[in-house]
Amino acid sequence: MDRYIRDLTATIPRRHYLWHVGSGLDVIEDTVAGRYFPLAESADGAQLEAALGRWVRAAGVGMVHLHSVAEPCRKRLVLLERVAPTPWIATLHDLMFINPDAFGAPGVPEPNAAWLAGVFVTLSQAAAVIVPSQFIRDLALSHLPGIDTRVIAPGLDASRPSPAVTAPAEFEAQRPRHLVAVVGAIGPHKGSALLDALVARLEGSEIGLVVVGYTDTEITRGWRVPGRYYVYGPYLDQELNGVLEAFGVDVALFPNRLPESFSYTLSEVWRAGIPAVVPDEGALGERVARWGGGWRLPPAYTAAGAADFLQQLFSRGRAEERARVKSEVDSHNSARIPSLVAMSEEIKALYERFGLPEPHNGTDARAAKKALEPLLAANLDGFAFRKELIRLAGEVVELKAAVAQARPWAKQLERDIAEAQAWARKLEHDVDVLTAEARSQFEENRRLADDKAAFDQLPLLVRKLLLKKVFRARR
Repeated sequence: MDRYIRDLTATIPRRHYLWHVGSGLDVIEDTVAGRYFPLAESADGAQLEAALGRWVRAAGVGMVHLHSVAEPCRKRLVLLERVAPTPWIATLHDLMFINPDAFGAPGVPEPNAAWLAGVFVTLSQAAAVIVPSQFIRDLALSHLPGIDTRVIAPGLDASRPSPAVTAPAEFEAQRPRHLVAVVGAIGPHKGSALLDALVARLEGSEIGLVVVGYTDTEITRGWRVPGRYYVYGPYLDQELNGVLEAFGVDVALFPNRLPESFSYTLSEVWRAGIPAVVPDEGALGERVARWGGGWRLPPAYTAAGAADFLQQLFSRGRAEERARVKSEVDSHNSARIPSLVAMSEEIKALYERFGLPEPHNGTDARAAKKALEPLLAANLDGFAFRKELIRLAGEVVELKAAVAQARPWAKQLERDIAEAQAWARKLEHDVDVLTAEARSQFEENRRLADDKAAFDQLPLLVRKLLLKKVFRARR
């Protein structure tokens, strides 16, 4: 969702403000200035409405775009409509419009009638409702009859270059013959619980698994099972193509438990020329069924089922099929892999069709900031907001987990260092002993050389008598 929003603010010309909303969270972001305005919870109703009304007018807000149907977001929308009626549209990014607990269980969530009734009231007032796929549109038509939706697929920035990446040496040293990639931040709803069992089932098959990203339990880079299960760790979006190429991935597996609404990751994988193995349910199955470039597994498939499928797929008899499916992945097909330009143009057209025209005198950022001043929090103590801080909070958790994982290694490293230091001290002692012995031997050799020089000065007859005496003594 954040990627979608940031792409729109970067490509649709006009000043964009993002209102970050959550439990105890109210921050207005000016994306052009890079400024954030945290709103205080203490503002009374009249003061809040007056200040927001002044802000909407000064900022030249001509369109509101709702990106979540969560209750706090819908309440802020009602507030904006009350203080300054403005046209608005919505995008349904996931399955939460069916049930607020959609991420808590696998499969399409059970419809929550009371929740759907409230969502219907909200969306029935929208100028337009956008959905990312036909799969979501069909669900919306089924659960929200009468709500008109239009499909606008999220797009990739095809102009963005992918930097060259080299696979880690430790991976290359134990590279498996066939490699399956699981891409992204893999939490429970994306099938993280399946991975360990899948790796166990693939033992002895010459098929390895690499997580290009991380899971909710595996964060740091390295082998989890040498030669069979590797975790690459976090990556930047623009690096993904290069990482997949460097690792030599054969296919990408999507072990999702919750059906996807579209999947940027599938687009990225296809752009890298890699076929996909996906669950049949949701937009993943829908896209592969329509465009090819992969294989579909039944909904709620098990680790055993996925392992059996992969072993059959990489058998010698299916080599021709693998080559044929891979050839279907045309990275230049804009219908298969929608572009950011196409996505932005379609949404921009909706903004222009339904939104208010931009003020002739433009927006007044200074006046907009001044309008918010009565609402601003006095400080940010205990206040979490914006993507970077939310990500930071997640990274702190990840860091703690990484530290916990690294602690046994650190202890072993301490033991190794102590042992190395002991060997170093012993080596120093041995060197000192050898040096002393060498010095003594040098002195002895020099004394013998002097004795030999004196011996050589004796008359020949005397030398022969002495040598004869020494020889007899040794016998």
